[in-house]
Amino acid sequence: MKNIAADIRFAFRTLAKSPGFTALAVITLALAIGVNSAIFSLVNGLLLRPIIPYRASEVVSVFTARKESNRDYRQFSYTEYKALRAAHEIFSDATAVNFALAGIGRDDAIKRGFIFLVSDNFFQLMGVRPAAGRFFTEEEARPNANIPVIVASYSLWQRMGGRPDFVGSTLRVNGRPHTVIGVAPQGFSGISALIAPELWLPLGLHTQVVSAFSNSDIIPDLNQPKNYTLNVIARLQPGVTMESAKARLPVIERRLTALQPPDSTGTRELQLTKPSRFSISTTPNEEGALGVISILLIAMAGVVLLIACLNLANMLLARGAARAREMAVRLAVGATRWQVVRQLLVEGLTLAIAGGAAGLVLGHWSNAYLEHSFTTLLSSMNFSLAAHLQPDATVLAVTFLFCLIATLLFSLAPALKASRADLVHDLKAQVGEPAMTGRWNRFFAPRHILVMAQMTLSLVLLFSAGLFFRGAVKAGGLQLGFDPAGVLVTEMDFSLANTPRTDAMRRTFATVDRAASLPGVQAAGITTLIPYGNITNGSNLMPAKAAPAAKGDPNAPRPGTFGVSGAITPGYLDSIGVHLLRGRNFTENECREKGAPGVCLLDEGMAKKLFPDSDALGQHVRYTEPPSDGSPADMEVVGIVNRHRHDVEDHDGAAYRFYTPFAQTYNAGVWLSVRYNTSDPQALGAALGTLRQELRKVDPALPVLQQLPFALLLDKSISLWIVRLGAVMFGVFGVIALLLAVVGVYGVKAYAVARRTREIGIRMALGADRSDVFSLIMKQGALQTAVAVGAGLVLSLLVGRALSTMLFEVSPSDPVSLAIAGGLLSAAALLACYLPARRATKVNPMTALRTD
Repeated sequence: MKNIAADIRFAFRTLAKSPGFTALAVITLALAIGVNSAIFSLVNGLLLRPIIPYRASEVVSVFTARKESNRDYRQFSYTEYKALRAAHEIFSDATAVNFALAGIGRDDAIKRGFIFLVSDNFFQLMGVRPAAGRFFTEEEARPNANIPVIVASYSLWQRMGGRPDFVGSTLRVNGRPHTVIGVAPQGFSGISALIAPELWLPLGLHTQVVSAFSNSDIIPDLNQPKNYTLNVIARLQPGVTMESAKARLPVIERRLTALQPPDSTGTRELQLTKPSRFSISTTPNEEGALGVISILLIAMAGVVLLIACLNLANMLLARGAARAREMAVRLAVGATRWQVVRQLLVEGLTLAIAGGAAGLVLGHWSNAYLEHSFTTLLSSMNFSLAAHLQPDATVLAVTFLFCLIATLLFSLAPALKASRADLVHDLKAQVGEPAMTGRWNRFFAPRHILVMAQMTLSLVLLFSAGLFFRGAVKAGGLQLGFDPAGVLVTEMDFSLANTPRTDAMRRTFATVDRAASLPGVQAAGITTLIPYGNITNGSNLMPAKAAPAAKGDPNAPRPGTFGVSGAITPGYLDSIGVHLLRGRNFTENECREKGAPGVCLLDEGMAKKLFPDSDALGQHVRYTEPPSDGSPADMEVVGIVNRHRHDVEDHDGAAYRFYTPFAQTYNAGVWLSVRYNTSDPQALGAALGTLRQELRKVDPALPVLQQLPFALLLDKSISLWIVRLGAVMFGVFGVIALLLAVVGVYGVKAYAVARRTREIGIRMALGADRSDVFSLIMKQGALQTAVAVGAGLVLSLLVGRALSTMLFEVSPSDPVSLAIAGGLLSAAALLACYLPARRATKVNPMTALRTD
């Protein structure tokens, strides 16, 4: 222990004598270890930290689907859930969950939030205890109990001040007062690693909450046998595995079949899967892409760490050559080889820990940025961030492991080399290249191989960054088919205060009429679904004359074509710049009166898909599945509009679309779109304030969620955000790798020039001019750059193929990205060679010949 302490003290003194080297080494390691710590914090928070605190391996998600080929998944009825909960031969317990949005707040401060409706045993099955208060009772979770109690999330409690009297206080949910009976534990999200609900409500409030968001007059009572609305999560009996449970499922399936109403068709089966970490869905979801992305991020961060270690290994090899005489003296006076290796490893570990500490600070800043980005994105979608992305004890431990790995990678080889010193040669040696070093041996010297490896890996990261950057550019420059410039949008949700449909429609049309009358407004309209709004709704349409699917044949293909659909008022299309190509727009009567004849508008793509051999205008179409609210199933096509994109990820251009009149397909959540006669940002900013004031004059209690320019709404699109985030993250990797490679090339060439000063002096004394010396250094650097770029291009093409599934409209062998990455790296490497070569031309032959 004393020896180690002495080595540490000596390491500090030695590194303090070389502040330039020490600072460069610490900065290099800080960048590399910081990137790795930040990525591991992200992966740890999203993928590694368990969602379910108690024996997570026993918990499964339960799904039901038709046995036939179309795999028609649906949720469970309350009766089916009770049967699953009683299936103790497989499950020790089962809980029911449904998801909804609700208006949450106090007094007038109401916002839309994400909520879970759960059975009384939900928290018990998850294995958590309340941070304050209690959880639900069996009576509160009984269908239609309507006992207004809620459990708040820990984050909501903290945002409301974290007061000790929070439990027992009142919050309004959809305009109704509810008593807070408990607070969920900190960090508990329910069933998602990324998003968390604001509130948990008992199933006894299901009918009341869901009816506020229902577009029909049908009350979604849990006691109705065909109200398939519950998701089921179960805990396996101790000792029961997923495979053994699947073998026992047919018995449970027969019990569920016996519970089906007489008019039910098709035989169903149960499926068990591990709970999804990210998806809240009624169907099983594969999350392989997330695993690939996480592996890719870790791999890229690892490559940055490897490049940094190669760089430092080169620096330590050069430093070891300069300290060869010191090591020889130490060995000559009795030091063992192990003592020399240990001393150099301690020096390397000291550098690594210093770099790791600085890297943690960089990692903290990076994760704070990511956490803020996630929070902003999710809040725009009415979710809260569940994941904790800041470094914790696990991240600290892994960061220290990175330091140890880095120490071994960059210190071990130079330390072993220094310990094998030739005492006679090193004690007598003069500074300079070894006399017997040949041209090829010098070209493929270990330090040159290391720097070529750095350049090769850097090129791969630059190319990967180029692919994602090109995808982000294409995503931002897509042909939208509409014009967001000069448009202000206002999101409103009348379900937040449980507003009756008639009253909500009256207030909605009052806002449209007022907005349309404002100075400078060209058009104003309402829609229930806006492009790039992070939500997609739609239905299948088919020609009215088409034969319906054969009843009782579950294997029959589903007829119709899926189209993204929205209910609108007449001025909406003009407000966003969508053009009516043929036919007419909706009339005011069709949009305001529910009993008006059924009509619709199709976009060009939908029209050609449904009627490939005739004009769709004037034809009749119908829903494949008739609307449950009694809306017309048969509709006349009265107009054709141009195709326009709904989201970044629309494939093959814009998605198919159709529109219906607002009264025909009512929804409490709407968007008011207002087009002005200017797109000047300052003028729009002033117009936004005026619009806000005028709408409040019309309706002081208007449930406004957000008001912003349409162009800004596009920037908040989750798909576009993901593409841009990929470009930013890989761009950071690429820039760091490029900087490290340039530093490595410059360091090696500068060291080589310093070591060859005597040789250069002799050449110049014998008649070589400055251009010959410059060419000598640059030629070797250019050849090494060419070798590294060639190897990097081949490796980049292989990596591009691995990334192909994650690229947005970019070829995995994109020649532009290859050319830019190769050219950028070549230029940077040659510049790094140029500076030492230029310095070599200024060597004074007389001074060089006297160099000792």
